[in-house]
Amino acid sequence: MDKKVVITNFTDPLCTWCWGLEPVFRKLETHFPGEIEFRYVMGGLVENIEEKWDPANGIGHADIPAINRQIEAHWKDASRRHGMPVKGTGFTLFSREYPSTYPQNIAYKAAQMVDPKKADRFLRRMREASAAEYLHTSHADVLDSLAAEVGLDTAAFRKHIDDGSAEKAFREDLKLTRQYGVTGFPTCLVSYGAKNILLRGYNDYDTFVKVIEMASDGKVRPVQKLDTDDSKILDFIKTHGRLALAELKEAFDFPDYNTADAWVKKMEKQGSLTVTPVGTSYFIATNNIPEFTGPHYCDSTTGQCM
Repeated sequence: MDKKVVITNFTDPLCTWCWGLEPVFRKLETHFPGEIEFRYVMGGLVENIEEKWDPANGIGHADIPAINRQIEAHWKDASRRHGMPVKGTGFTLFSREYPSTYPQNIAYKAAQMVDPKKADRFLRRMREASAAEYLHTSHADVLDSLAAEVGLDTAAFRKHIDDGSAEKAFREDLKLTRQYGVTGFPTCLVSYGAKNILLRGYNDYDTFVKVIEMASDGKVRPVQKLDTDDSKILDFIKTHGRLALAELKEAFDFPDYNTADAWVKKMEKQGSLTVTPVGTSYFIATNNIPEFTGPHYCDSTTGQCM
């Protein structure tokens, strides 16, 4: 094929329904192998949490500790519906000193400047760290540590943040977001050649399939028969580092969570997988991936990691 379907995801690292879209993206990967390219535009979900009012989800009009509790309740409710793991208790990400998600958006742009391929893995780690680990991902030391974990050059990463170049790139993303009239996340622009279709909000796999077929005039269609051999599934997990149960279920057409869970237990018993429980669900990883033993903490002042 001489061109791919491009899915541009207008997003924010702390958007729970963007987190919930991950299983849909995994299914698109397995059902349209090599035919889809994902791109990410940072939309800046929260400039200042004290000024945010989201009545549909009961968020706002309170002090910051109360807003943190509201967000936690919203994330847990969303997790019950989209299936991606949320830690569940102890959400304290926002504070007077850190009232915004802009640091995470700017950090992604810095990662892109350092290494575009590793930047998407960094975005994923920010999502995991925020939703499933409740780490303070707006803090410089946490961002530096996550950058080191995915193999980014942390000195170059921090330089782009500190010199303002990453924020400038983020402001360009905000302009693009406004240009397309995007006001909520996730929003996805599905493109094929000169044809573009905008999908607002969370959408399921079947909706994406219909839009992809419309955009490509029927030239791009999902595979007729998916290879669900154990080795293929394990290779897919290895490629991504680790997956949530919901992603596994969707990517390989398990009929329900119980069936997917039974497969995981079988592979775990054989020693092929490691399971890490997290709040409302769990992550799985293949056992032949070396455990990360690099920096666990980076000092943004000295630039040293330890």
